[in-house]
Amino acid sequence: MAHAQALPYKQTPRRIRWRYVLLAFLALIIIGLIAARIYLSYWVVGYVNRTLDSIPGYAGSVRDVDIHLYRGAYTIHDLKLSKVRANMPEPFLSIVQSDLSIQWGALFRGRIVSDVHLTKPHITFAVNPSGTTMQTGEEVNWSKYIDKLMPIDINLVEIINGKLAYKDFSTTPQVNIDIAGMNGELRNLRNVDDRNVALPSTITLKGTSIGKGKFDLSGKLNVLRTFPDMDMDVKLENVSLPALNSYSAAYALIDFAKGNLSIYSEFAIKNGNLTGYIKPIATDIQVVDLRQDTNPIEITWEMLASFVIELFENQPRDQFATKIELEGRIDEVKTNGWSTFVGILRNAFVRAFDKGTEGEVLFK
Repeated sequence: MAHAQALPYKQTPRRIRWRYVLLAFLALIIIGLIAARIYLSYWVVGYVNRTLDSIPGYAGSVRDVDIHLYRGAYTIHDLKLSKVRANMPEPFLSIVQSDLSIQWGALFRGRIVSDVHLTKPHITFAVNPSGTTMQTGEEVNWSKYIDKLMPIDINLVEIINGKLAYKDFSTTPQVNIDIAGMNGELRNLRNVDDRNVALPSTITLKGTSIGKGKFDLSGKLNVLRTFPDMDMDVKLENVSLPALNSYSAAYALIDFAKGNLSIYSEFAIKNGNLTGYIKPIATDIQVVDLRQDTNPIEITWEMLASFVIELFENQPRDQFATKIELEGRIDEVKTNGWSTFVGILRNAFVRAFDKGTEGEVLFK
């Protein structure tokens, strides 16, 4: 018995027409998404530049912004922020790349928080060439503008190869000291994990200073305050003193031939009130050969400085040190000169200060 052959399927004109309509619709959606993506990048660049320019006393710009819709992120390239009308040779803040992205793990738990990764963030505190203006950033409420640039909670900030510098362009020689190669992170910056803890955020930061000193900062803080509460330990160890000659020559008229400096500090800040100390310890100090100077005032001063250092050194350890107590409002921190001098005497004639923090400053 012969089987009937199946007739070939023929698409009706209406079916073919709907297929073309569907393809055209999909093409329009794709083109629209591409156009929106391109426009969004231009809009974000303009928005970021306007936000930076709205910071009082500062002007800023970014080169480009990349939008990553698939991971809910955007990347800012070459951000620069400079103090206006100050004739500063270098910007206050520069960041080669800032990557801001949604933290998906927190999103699945019903929270919208973000991660921020900063590549080569550089902050430069400076005095301009005329000596009339300082660039410190202390006059700005930075949290307000961070909120505008990233209006959702920030849970993690990673710092990659950062740099912190102080430069005085008005002195001779010009002062130029810095801590570079800084890597670290701030966690739970917006207190998204536990709102019942006084200092919920943690910070760790390591780097290398001029003179090959090792910098180490660790502590806890709460950035939800007008001025953040915090409890910090800071160490800067084994800095070669000759590397600091631009600073010591400009401000103290002293050049060092050799020696090492370590600085230890603990401080706590609550409601804008600071308490703590700085403990500088210098060892194996030698002031530069006095015969290199021709100015009689400088020769006399260096002779006096050498005599004072030698007189108040702890001879067994070849160590000159003291402890500087800090106390007061954060914008008007006071030191006790008499206590500092007693610290010099104690180190020289009673008991030498040990290197390291002492664990005596606690956040209450």
